[in-house]
Amino acid sequence: MSEPFPQPLLKPGWGLAVLASCAVGVLGLLTPFDFEASRWLWEHANPEFGEWTRRTLFEGDAPGLSDPGICFLLTSLGLYLWSARRSAPEWLQRERPYLSFIILSALAGALGLVHGLKWVIGRARPHEVWLSDWPFTPWHSFGPHFVTEGVYFGSFPSGHTASVVTLIMLAYVLHSHPGLHRRRMWTWLWGAVGVTMAVTMAVGRVMTASHWLTDCLGMILPIWTVLHWMFHRFLRTSEQREYVRMHGSYPSVSAYWELRLAGWGFLILLGLMGLVIGLRSVWLEAGFELLVLTPLGIALIGFAWPRFRRLHEAVLSAFFVVQTNDPA
Repeated sequence: MSEPFPQPLLKPGWGLAVLASCAVGVLGLLTPFDFEASRWLWEHANPEFGEWTRRTLFEGDAPGLSDPGICFLLTSLGLYLWSARRSAPEWLQRERPYLSFIILSALAGALGLVHGLKWVIGRARPHEVWLSDWPFTPWHSFGPHFVTEGVYFGSFPSGHTASVVTLIMLAYVLHSHPGLHRRRMWTWLWGAVGVTMAVTMAVGRVMTASHWLTDCLGMILPIWTVLHWMFHRFLRTSEQREYVRMHGSYPSVSAYWELRLAGWGFLILLGLMGLVIGLRSVWLEAGFELLVLTPLGIALIGFAWPRFRRLHEAVLSAFFVVQTNDPA
C-alpha cells in the first residue's frame, strides 16, 4: 500500500496569507519603538551573548549561533550537487526536490532578498547613529548610505538572522516527507527550535548595535513567508517529491536547472536594484548620476524575465504535465 500524501504544514492559500499578514503586523508593531527599544537592549547588553551571535567558525572565530544554519546550507549544497549526477545513489535522487527547495530558497531569501534590500535601502546601523552621528531612518525609508560609497553593508535587513531562519526549511521537509508522516512531532519541535534560534539571534544582533529591532525581529516572518511561497507555490515541492515517489525516478530535465534559474533570477534582482537605486537618487535629490541605472535596470529585467519564466514553466511541466498524461 502506498504511503498517504502528507497534508501541508500550513495550507498553501491561507497559510501564505496568514504569514504575510503577521509579517506586516509585526513590523508595524515594532516600528514606533524601534529606536528606543534597540537602544535599551544595547545599553543593557550582555557582551558575551552578543559576541556569540556575531562570531562564526567560517571567519576563523569560535563557534557562533549562525554556524548551524551555515553548516545546514553547505551540507544541502553538497548533497544537491551530488544528487544531480548520474552516479548519485537512488535514495539521494529521490530527495532532490527537497534539496532544490533548500538551495533556491536560500538564494532567494537569505541572499537575494537580504542583500538586495541592504543596497537599495542603505540604512545606517545603530552604532553609526549613536557613535558617529549618522541619521536614523525607519526601515521603510531610504537611508543615508549610497552605492557610490563603494562596498557597504546596510543595516536593513539582518543577514545573520536570515541565515538562522533558513533552518525552518527543514521543518517543511520533515512534515511533507512521505516516509515521516507518522512523526509529525519532530516537525513542530524543529520548527520551534528554528524560530527560537532566530529570535535569539535577533536579540543578540541588536545588543551589539549592529542592527535595529526591525532589521532582525521584524524580518523573521517576511523571510519565512518567502520560504513558504517557494515551497508551496513557486516550486510545489511536495508534488515534485510525490511525482518521484510514484514514478520511481526524477523527470528528464536539464542538469542543475536550479542554478540556471537562480542565475536568471539574479539578473532580475540586479535589474530591480538598478531601477530602484536610480529612482532613489531622484527621491533624495542626491547622486543624480545613478539615474542612468534606471533604464539599464529595465533593460536587464526585460532580458532576463522571459528566460526565467520559460525555464520555470519547462521544469514544472516536466513534473506535472507528464504526470497528468500518464495512463491510470
